This record gives sequence, C-alpha cells and structure tokens, in this order.
Amino acid sequence: MRLALTALLSAAALLGFAARGPAADDPKEIIAKAIKAHGGEETLAKLQAMQARNKGKINVPGVGEVEFTQEVSYMLPDKLKDSMELQIGGQKIPVLTLVNGDKITIEANGMKIDPPEAAKTALKDAQQMMKVARLVALVREKGYELSLIGEAKVEGKEAVGVRVSKKDAKEFNLFFDKKTGLLAKLEHRTADATGTEVGEERIVLEYQKGDDGIPMPKKVLIKHDGKTFLEAEVLEAKLLEKLDDSEFKK
Repeated sequence: MRLALTALLSAAALLGFAARGPAADDPKEIIAKAIKAHGGEETLAKLQAMQARNKGKINVPGVGEVEFTQEVSYMLPDKLKDSMELQIGGQKIPVLTLVNGDKITIEANGMKIDPPEAAKTALKDAQQMMKVARLVALVREKGYELSLIGEAKVEGKEAVGVRVSKKDAKEFNLFFDKKTGLLAKLEHRTADATGTEVGEERIVLEYQKGDDGIPMPKKVLIKHDGKTFLEAEVLEAKLLEKLDDSEFKK
C-alpha cells in the first residue's frame, strides 16, 4: 500500500483555459490570449481553490489496474485533501491524504502511514504543477521564462507547445489545442510510487463547461514514461475563490 500513495494526486488538478486561435510563434501571446479568453487575469487570480469528484482506473505498483472513486479539494499554494477509495481484491480500501503547508497526513484503511519520500516529492511537484497550469503566475510573478516548443500532436490533435522554466524550479511543457486553444497536455518530470524519476504527461481528453461557463476537464489521462498510469472521468468540479482552512484538517 505504501507504493500506492503517490497515485493519490488529483486527476482533476490540471485545469484548462479557453483561448481563440493563439499565435503559433509567440509563447507570451499564447499564454496571454488563453488568460484573456478564460475571463481575464483578475478573475483567474481570484479562483485559487477547487473541489471535484472523480472516478476511474489507476495502475497501483504490485497490484495492477484497480478502479477508484475520489473526492478532492485543493487551495493554492499548498493545501490538499484527497479522499480516494480503491477497489482491490473485492474490497474497498479508503485512503485519505491531507496536505496543509509542510504537514502531510496519510491514512490507508483507517491506519496512519508515514509518508514515504516518493509521496512527499510527488506532492511537492504537484503543487508547482497546479500553479503553472493556472497560467496567471506566468505573467504576474517574476522569474518565469517562456519559450516556444513548436507544433506537436496530443492524442491525434494538432497542438502548439510552450516551455515554462524558472531558476531553481522544475520545468514544465504546456501544449495548447490549435483549434480550440484549450490546454491539452502538461509534461514534467516527477517521481513515481517507487521513487524512480519518470516523465509524466497529464492530458485532457475532453472538456466540459462548469456552472460559471469556465471550461473544466471531463476526461483526463495520465501517462508515466508513455504508459497509461491513470484514466479518470471528472463527475463534478467547481472553482472557488477560497476554502475554509478546516477543510484540510481531519
């Protein structure tokens, strides 16, 4: 079960932003148009939290592919609550992950577990990833560098890529659907459940519109070194300005 802990990161954490025909030769323009089309910089900066319900399948090391259901809440920059139920061997195994700043609490089947280093690394990477995926930090904070990757294909769809780098921080590749402008894929390096570094791809296969009209992921695919790691359907998701701190305590 310890090897499954890094599998508990939210499948809905990768948020897309609508845009209309971003320029394919200017990375700053690609990001700027995405932000503007999604409601503007001020609106996006206010939406710092999210709640979602998901279901799908995940590959657990030593076990194989299992079904899961999940309820997740997060608030930038460093709060996460992930309640996941795994179907293993005909049994339902609940796993709770709470992250509040530097404090990480994990319980599996009611038993508290000391977080392995791989889980700590993966959670730290996920916090950076969520911040970059929101896009606003790329134009509001100093130090981010954007460079054009060029044209690519994401699950058969034409896309254009932008590399995001920052001194003493991880590097991310963002790919936007050339037809819709929506964020189609995010790539980065992270640790898998065994602590081995892998190339992770978070791909939004399909979008849906939330109650406020903002595009939200509906189907998400996560790959590790090109192999399917997780497939999820987002049943419900909403963006919020904030969540009470009590949400991230047991």
